[in-house]
Amino acid sequence: MKIARYSGPRGTRIGVLVGEDERAVLDLLHQAEIWNQTWVMPLLGDLRALLAAGSAGADAIRHLLSYGTDEAIPLDRVRLLAPFEAGSRILAHVVNYTEHGDEANLRGPEMPFFFYKSVNTVNHPNAPIIAHPHSSKMDHEVELAAIIGRVGKDIAHDEAETYIAGYTVLNDVSYRDYQMIENVPSVAERYGKNWTQGKNLDLACPIGPYIVLKDEIVDPYQLELTCRVNGELRQKASTSEMIYRVPEMIAEVSKGMTLYPGDIIATGTCAGGGLGTGKYLQPGDVVVCEIESIGTLTNTVMAG
Repeated sequence: MKIARYSGPRGTRIGVLVGEDERAVLDLLHQAEIWNQTWVMPLLGDLRALLAAGSAGADAIRHLLSYGTDEAIPLDRVRLLAPFEAGSRILAHVVNYTEHGDEANLRGPEMPFFFYKSVNTVNHPNAPIIAHPHSSKMDHEVELAAIIGRVGKDIAHDEAETYIAGYTVLNDVSYRDYQMIENVPSVAERYGKNWTQGKNLDLACPIGPYIVLKDEIVDPYQLELTCRVNGELRQKASTSEMIYRVPEMIAEVSKGMTLYPGDIIATGTCAGGGLGTGKYLQPGDVVVCEIESIGTLTNTVMAG
């Protein structure tokens, strides 16, 4: 089951993809309204509420689907939005593929290690990403993102899988000269990399195109992920190459910190970014991030 957040004729809505090619979306709130299923409506106005309902939420969607899909809207008539509600968080992992560490001259961490991407970075499928004039080294990073579906803190590793609602595609757009503080290297030597600005300029985190609930993914660690720029293959790997898997990440990052439905765990990127190749993004570039069985996230670079 694929859950989309989108803007359509009735405003911002949550829907489920339907149809033989899943090229249409059914407005779940409208479906509940027209069939007088008021009992389920509180779950359908906020993605976090639907995710928190877990299997009961999925069963509610199936119940709404049983009334038919005549009200579905073709995807080309709506604007897909990032499957993210304001108030959620993006927790992004550093080097999690050995070859990416090699190209960055970094060894993978001895424990899961995270940085934040703030809400101002959230960007939508097919929306422009910005070549901010403050940076000349804008980079792409295709990543598998796991969506949290339950409230939890101090989560045990063997229980962490039950806290995953589903998966989506994320592009951790990075501004490498900012990140490395190339203009004042002595600052980086004293205080480390500039994760805040290097990773958090506006619109630097396209997410989507939708959430695939985890029961549809047979094995999230056997998926091919790729990134193409103007059709040229830049990144290609398998999630089997991850140093740390999602349960390990959840167990570590939840120590003393509560995770909430809708929070996103970005699992790190593979080799092939500009950091290793020297090929950085330029205005006009079309960036296509794809993960097998999940979807394709496309964005065009626009001059700041």
